[in-house]
Amino acid sequence: MKLRHALSFALVAVGFALATPVHEVYAQDAAAPRPVKLRFRKAGDTTAIKGAVISIDHTIEAGTTDSLGIVTVPFLEDGGHIVEAVAKGYQAFFDNFTVGPNTPMPLEFEILAYVEAPKPKGVTTALTQDGFDARRTAKGQKGKFFTLAQLKAADGRPLTSLLKVEGKANLVAGPNAESFLAAAGKPSCHAAVVRDGLMVYPFENAAPPDLDKIFTDYLAGVELYATTPAELKDAGDCGALVIWSR
Repeated sequence: MKLRHALSFALVAVGFALATPVHEVYAQDAAAPRPVKLRFRKAGDTTAIKGAVISIDHTIEAGTTDSLGIVTVPFLEDGGHIVEAVAKGYQAFFDNFTVGPNTPMPLEFEILAYVEAPKPKGVTTALTQDGFDARRTAKGQKGKFFTLAQLKAADGRPLTSLLKVEGKANLVAGPNAESFLAAAGKPSCHAAVVRDGLMVYPFENAAPPDLDKIFTDYLAGVELYATTPAELKDAGDCGALVIWSR
């Protein structure tokens, strides 16, 4: 009796399998996780990026790229995914990609190389980063100070956003859509700018720095003065912005 029941179940299973259309079987196979190859190259040329650390969907550690810039993810479900890459000498990278049964492999990605900004030119001032806290807590000080903790909380916003929202600063547009700091009610009176103790504006024929291109996640401290500090000689009377890098 038991043998008869077993044979009956087996015949039913075989019949079900035979009754299942071939295209449905393929569809089931297509939805199964599949190996995925990702290749990373330097943007603008064919240089493979070796040793980049790759993660998928913020949770899958895919490993590092080989000498050809390739990493293989053994099992990845069909659909949309997010890839992140960290490589020495390259900018932080993330992108979206989609995997499906007809996706060509390897998937290709290009990462921008990190270009170190040229050292700014300017005049050395008496201001130092070590004196930041002393100036911030000095009795009667008239500046607005942004500490490292506040800058981290700004979550990488452009400096202009912080100055406008938190500092109530007067930001004006330059001739090429730049953002400059100016004295209140005087749009053409651009404030002096000091970067890491170096007064970069005013300096020779240099234009004020575009504050839209300075981001809070690179800064350790910011000082905003409506009245130019005494330490900044020959800096004019349009106020000052002092920036310290991390």
